[in-house]
Amino acid sequence: MLKSAGTPEQSVQHQKRSRLPFATAILAVLALSACNAEKEDTPPYLAHVRVATTEMQPDLIRASGTGEIKARVESDLSFKITGRVVSRTVSVGDHVKAGQILATLDPVEQKADLDSAQAALASQEATVRMTSSVLARRKALTQTGAMSQQDLDSALQQYQSAVKDLDAARAKLDTAMETLQQTELRADADGTITARSVETGQVVQASSTVFTLAHDGERDAVFNVQESALSGQMAPISLEVVLVSNPKIRAAATLREISPALDTSLGTVRVKLSITNPPPEMTLGSAITANVVMDRQERISIPWQSMFSKAGKSAVWVVDPDKKVALLKTVTVERYDASKVVLADGLKPGELIVVDGGQFLRENQPVSYSQEATQ
Repeated sequence: MLKSAGTPEQSVQHQKRSRLPFATAILAVLALSACNAEKEDTPPYLAHVRVATTEMQPDLIRASGTGEIKARVESDLSFKITGRVVSRTVSVGDHVKAGQILATLDPVEQKADLDSAQAALASQEATVRMTSSVLARRKALTQTGAMSQQDLDSALQQYQSAVKDLDAARAKLDTAMETLQQTELRADADGTITARSVETGQVVQASSTVFTLAHDGERDAVFNVQESALSGQMAPISLEVVLVSNPKIRAAATLREISPALDTSLGTVRVKLSITNPPPEMTLGSAITANVVMDRQERISIPWQSMFSKAGKSAVWVVDPDKKVALLKTVTVERYDASKVVLADGLKPGELIVVDGGQFLRENQPVSYSQEATQ
């Protein structure tokens, strides 16, 4: 059975439906071509960074420490005898003159010994006079034959013995006088009392330190330095001491002495610096800081924000000025300072390092950059 053909309207609609997929495909191809053309015309993304030019700069290896001003010469003053202190005329901070009495002991016992020695001397002087008179008479009688030579020799021995006893009595008197003088403690030089360990009424033992006297004259800056800081062979290039209370007060210094003894409780060694022409403001006991320059070399330094990592190693973004792309270069760090990183190797003078914007970079990425002052 034959089917009848459709109407003319149905035939036109069928033709339109058959051409629709083809037109859609053409439009899609044209749209894709337009996108590719637009993409090819768009320039690549340029990351903008700030850079600085590297250059060799003096690298000073510094060290510092805090100490105090002390006298070049100090002496510990003590009584040579045991006794009770009856007076103390000075205290810490007092300036004294050589020979000035600082403290005295009760001298009752020493005065009694002196009186006894004086009496013994007077008695012995009388004995010498008597034996001398006897010796003179026997000499005269021996010459006339009225007395034997044996009696004369006996008188001579008695006289010589009396003279020796007189010398001993004089020595005892000198000792008693010296002991009495030792009840007075006197300053051995002009200076300032920096310590005392005695009060009136206290019984002190012989040779126990009573006062510490800082002699007038040259001053030292004294520091307790960690032993590890002195283990190297590097000698300081320059030394300067600065007053803590007023940093404007400063003076040059030189290394004078390193103690051979180690303070085992702290692990420190005492170091003394000789101050050149110390200002009057650097008085005894003043707190000071020593600034030491240990070494000087030419190195490249970079700011902290320029530091990155590459395969676990320290690295820095640099910009190739010809290709204008960013490259990540590994570097060797000499040390980390408070405001910069000092490099031992990895960069050369004149290279452009990224100081801002490096966190958004990738290897060989095109960049635009503006340059800031040299680091």
